[in-house]
Amino acid sequence: MTSRSSMVAAIFLALGMTGPAGAQQTAEFELTVDITWSAATAPYEFPPDGGHMSSLIGATHNARYVLFRDGDTASSGLELVAENGRAATLKAEFAEARRRGRLGTEINGPKLDKVPGQISVRFEASEKHSRLSFVTMIAPSPDWFTGATDIALRVDGNWINTTSITLWAWDSGTDHGMTYNAEDMDAQPQQSIRLLASPHFLTGRGLVPMGTATVTRVGL
Repeated sequence: MTSRSSMVAAIFLALGMTGPAGAQQTAEFELTVDITWSAATAPYEFPPDGGHMSSLIGATHNARYVLFRDGDTASSGLELVAENGRAATLKAEFAEARRRGRLGTEINGPKLDKVPGQISVRFEASEKHSRLSFVTMIAPSPDWFTGATDIALRVDGNWINTTSITLWAWDSGTDHGMTYNAEDMDAQPQQSIRLLASPHFLTGRGLVPMGTATVTRVGL
């Protein structure tokens, strides 16, 4: 005969719960990227035809996966996103990370044809893959991008309701160009990823943010 505890466990499993506290195994979120970068916020050599952002790409993952980090060397996938907005190689890297159990849901958001503007996308996260990272190319640029890495979607065993972070401009270290429309100058050896502190994003008041990213749980 099935014990009472086994029956209770089966009920929780069927309802998508992990235990009597009712903590869901998965949760749905909306990522809203509000890009404020413009000629008004960052006037130095701002592109005459305006700026834009490539299609957003990211993923949910565990603590063993890192999309980018200050001082690290960019992967081939991140390099291609930062240099020309192409995500095929990064998607292949995601597939390998998923095979190793490090990555969960791939996230694909639209491009932004003109800045300032907003990108929004919904995604699902699981307890196993409860961190979020994403990137999008700053365009035009030699190898600059913005994004966020390792956003915690669960804190103290509970899904967050909302969180907001400031987005900064990053240099992937894969090209020596120092202007928006610089010619291709492949960096050999490749440099480390670092915050972009060129005059384009550094003023007397400090670094100019690219905007903000807000992650909100939906379906509560």
